[in-house]
Amino acid sequence: MTNRTRRAAVAAVAGLLLGAQIGAAGAEDREPDTHARKLVAQDEFTGNRLDTSKWSPYDAKSSNGISQWTPDEIGVGGGELRINGHGKDPSGKGNRSGALCWCRGAGDQAYGLWMVRARFDAGKGYGVAMLLWPQSNHWPEDGELDMVESARPERNTALASVHWGSLPNGQRDSGKLWGDYTQWHTYAVDWQPGFVKYSIDGQTVYDTRYSTKNPGIPKNPMHLVIQQEPGPFGAPGWIPAPDESTPDQVTTHVDWVRMYE
Repeated sequence: MTNRTRRAAVAAVAGLLLGAQIGAAGAEDREPDTHARKLVAQDEFTGNRLDTSKWSPYDAKSSNGISQWTPDEIGVGGGELRINGHGKDPSGKGNRSGALCWCRGAGDQAYGLWMVRARFDAGKGYGVAMLLWPQSNHWPEDGELDMVESARPERNTALASVHWGSLPNGQRDSGKLWGDYTQWHTYAVDWQPGFVKYSIDGQTVYDTRYSTKNPGIPKNPMHLVIQQEPGPFGAPGWIPAPDESTPDQVTTHVDWVRMYE
């Protein structure tokens, strides 16, 4: 997908940007209120294989252009989706991980609420990105909504961002929430015609209505992407290279995904 090339370009500055709205996550795992919403699609990962009528795994170079995204690093079992990362080569060569999009079936829609319950293994040299990407692949004109990016080895920060504007790099505004993201949390993006709001366990991370940058709100259908990013990737301080301290396996765990109108 073309988002690999795009993400490589903007990540060069991502590590240097602080969130415009910054806070700290609480200890309680709560979910946003969905009583007034219509559930339109979900995956609870109760089987033992990936539902490829919904999900399309990547089989390509990862965002750093060196490591590999491969379907072999994606599995379902024990009631969860697992996206694994293997390899400690500091150059990134030969290291491998997984990425996939819910871009089949009912995966693309304009506006709504996306929720993902997930936890991220700590480990230097691998980061996590969960985002909405435009069905058109037109970036940044049709936007990008980053529900969470957690790049630090300790998994103690979550960055949520809105991208909009024109080529080559568009514009970006973000919020950051400190916390322990090796534990289970519910991540959500509420995308409406007038605003985009991100939350973790019901706590707001970023809301375009409080931004001074007047962010552009996407108008066209988008779908969910989950990527485990191998390092080194981006500016210094973003996703560093792995080393001997990196665990033999670093996993992104996803309990469930739900989409609402």
